[in-house]
Amino acid sequence: MRALFAGLGLLFSVSLSAQERVLPNCPFHVIIALDFSASERAFLDEIQTALRALTDRFELHPYSLKMGLISFNRGAQIISPLTGDRGKMDSTIRELRIPLRVYATDIHAAFELALNEFEERSIQGIPKFFVLISDGDPHAFARGHGFMADLSVANALKSGSSDLRSDPVHIFSLYSGERRPFSDQESEWIRLQAVKHMRKLASDEHSFYFFEEYPKLINVIEQISSCL
Repeated sequence: MRALFAGLGLLFSVSLSAQERVLPNCPFHVIIALDFSASERAFLDEIQTALRALTDRFELHPYSLKMGLISFNRGAQIISPLTGDRGKMDSTIRELRIPLRVYATDIHAAFELALNEFEERSIQGIPKFFVLISDGDPHAFARGHGFMADLSVANALKSGSSDLRSDPVHIFSLYSGERRPFSDQESEWIRLQAVKHMRKLASDEHSFYFFEEYPKLINVIEQISSCL
């Protein structure tokens, strides 16, 4: 998500009651990674909305659905480890704070952290999903290696380990950056590269979404929870 001013705390309300949430029939675990880089600052409200919608729709349970939260900019950190405790997740979201402005988008660090989290706190054989909410690091094209690191770790996450220690993880990507074309060619080229990168990071062409399509992503996850 995009960074705000130092010390600013954002409160995320939990709007659905337990009775309205979906308790999955088929167990699965999901980690949501949130872009806390400075370039996401203008889209903070959108990211709040997506996070609330993704976490509020489903009921957590230790033997059914576990969720975890990761933030990333320069490096990545666990906001909430994989948990089936609804109270802990709600408390974490309410207390979520946006850090100082950091001009870095280390998506690969979020993937690496998720890989470790799934290995340590998930159960082998349970389907695993990763939701990336980001503008795709619009300026990584200038570094080149940033894009390559993202793709390399994403592929490792998708494929799982050859020794079967790690299950494959399905990646959904939700592009939260600018949708309107820029008037100057350079800025527009950068924007298009960011969108293209987010498409590549997703597990397949059907797993990439623009921000306003996040309800479709929630519907897909509901289908997963219903064993469809």
